[in-house]
Amino acid sequence: MKLTGRRAVITASAVVLAALTSLSSVARAQDVPMPTEQVLGDVPYLNGGVGEEEVQFIKQTMKDYTLRFAFSRAGTPRAEYVANVAVTITDAKGTNLFELAAAGPYLLLKLPPGRYSVTATYENQTVTRPVVAGKGTTPINFVWK
Repeated sequence: MKLTGRRAVITASAVVLAALTSLSSVARAQDVPMPTEQVLGDVPYLNGGVGEEEVQFIKQTMKDYTLRFAFSRAGTPRAEYVANVAVTITDAKGTNLFELAAAGPYLLLKLPPGRYSVTATYENQTVTRPVVAGKGTTPINFVWK
């Protein structure tokens, strides 16, 4: 079917608008730097998760890490993710392996399989809990009230 006149102009305009919208989305995605893996001591980690694009990037990367932390604050009607969480991880002997002053909302770590103690502080509330890193990714959620 051949389009002519006004119908052809409207169709062409819609195609151009769709192409510009697509290019705009790609440009925005490229302008937002994704978190990059860093190393603290001997521990590779990835920290971030602010904004939907970062969250999706981190979720795709989670499988490459042995520990996956998510930090949130209880809320109504649901919990809200938080950042600026101070995190310290020690091994079974009490040796400090990792310390980050401002983590979250997600923190991914590559630690060898073993038992660890994690201390997380958010708004002057500290929680310490034991964690076990295995061969896969172990999810750990900290929720403050």
